[in-house]
Amino acid sequence: MDLKSGRMVLYRGSLKSCNYRCSYCPFSKHPRSERELLNDKQQWLQFCKSVADRAEKLNIHAVMVVPYGEALIHPWYWEGLGSLGAMMYMDNVGAQTNCSFSLERSLEIYEHAGGKKQKLRLWATFHPEMTTPEEFGEKCRKLHKAGIAISAGAVGAVENLDIIKRLRRELPEETYLWINKMDGLKRKYTKEEQTAFEQIDPYFMRELEFIPSDPSMCTNRLFVESDGKLRRCNISRVLPVNWYDRWETVFDELKEGKDLKCGKKTCSCFLAYGGRDEVMNRILFGNYPLFRIPGKPKAVFLDIDKTLIPEGETCMPRRTITDIQALANQGCRLFFATSLPLAEAKHKCREVWNLFAGGIFAGGAHVVLQGDERRKERFLPVDRELLLLLEQLKRKYGFRILTYENSGLIYKITLVRPKHMGWKEEAAALEKEWSETASGNQVRSFAEDNCLQIVNAKASKAGGVKQICHWLGIEPKEAAAAGDSEEDKEMMELCLSSGTAASMDGISAASVCTQ
Repeated sequence: MDLKSGRMVLYRGSLKSCNYRCSYCPFSKHPRSERELLNDKQQWLQFCKSVADRAEKLNIHAVMVVPYGEALIHPWYWEGLGSLGAMMYMDNVGAQTNCSFSLERSLEIYEHAGGKKQKLRLWATFHPEMTTPEEFGEKCRKLHKAGIAISAGAVGAVENLDIIKRLRRELPEETYLWINKMDGLKRKYTKEEQTAFEQIDPYFMRELEFIPSDPSMCTNRLFVESDGKLRRCNISRVLPVNWYDRWETVFDELKEGKDLKCGKKTCSCFLAYGGRDEVMNRILFGNYPLFRIPGKPKAVFLDIDKTLIPEGETCMPRRTITDIQALANQGCRLFFATSLPLAEAKHKCREVWNLFAGGIFAGGAHVVLQGDERRKERFLPVDRELLLLLEQLKRKYGFRILTYENSGLIYKITLVRPKHMGWKEEAAALEKEWSETASGNQVRSFAEDNCLQIVNAKASKAGGVKQICHWLGIEPKEAAAAGDSEEDKEMMELCLSSGTAASMDGISAASVCTQ
């Protein structure tokens, strides 16, 4: 599958009514008029047509309806989703819903409009005042049996903990049950309450993280309102661009940041933080994380510098550690994929080292699988003759030599220049010199800032992924991979070969795949 940008658009219509009568919800009290419903229908179908006309040009591959009230009880939403789901260019379509719609009739409308069931994604919310865990669970089982991907969730009201536990038992085992933090709690959850909800939702701690807003992380998603008003997400301020005006440049303007400040200090809900261009969002929830359906990869390969550890930082962010712990708790095998040697990787990632089952080190020259009955390890050596040649050239090019060895065999050489010099065209000139002098040295080199890394010609992160997957007895397409450089590209394309594409422009994770 070709790499795609994975852009996603969320839509909220003028609909402000619901068929449920929850005591806390203002939309349950809003009467529905025929005029309002007709207006909502026209606006929604106009939006669907606009997406069909411009999706390819704007690289939009997913659309999600996030209504006030309940949208899927109205047939025109299924008609519109079906028309979008019929597009070859569209990967996924879906909506937030209370699941009170007629399944048979709704799917009939969706498929009659051309929609493919495998593209449909539903974010289903449990309302304890209006339905029971048994009734809601039965609806979710029918959706699952019909081949529709869903996630289910509830607000983390402490008084409803026992009901939510019942819901977990009623849902299909494969269905993820998410818990939203309760904004009206007016106090912090106790440790016991956190643990109880985390046992239901392994990613619940993400809801409790303080996430500073950052508009640069929101350049590949849009929130569109019925009249074309645009926001980065559901809680950000209105942008000075309209969906129906200057649409050709909307994503370019988001990247350029023209008067497009977010207006929020924190990303305080999943629709805000879940749609950020962050590697762990896609590792955990697939190519379109806002549907909130976990990707469930069997193995994950993660670069360290600029991926797990942001540029300019010396340690991993707290919420990245939380995400890694959640992945490990789900039984996912975690692996590093880095140009660093093992000892340096261990020092940098000491807080999570015990959660990883090994990794690809030294650019693929050293591969390790640990945690099984016995440790598996592979080294690809470099001919020592090359080291002698480099000693003769180091003065000419102004570099220091660092070597990494195992049992007397060199598996990586690093040439370090002063930071202000870097490598630029000198790397090619140096490689030409050693190639002409030592034709028998089968090596490859790649520059990283002021370091030139030299490894065996057969060493690569992609090769390391193949080796570890072979040891695990899985296919690379069952894994996820993320990184930030050309060194990571082949590894990520290998995992993408039969999986879901996710190449993002301008983010630290150049590409992520989850199967």
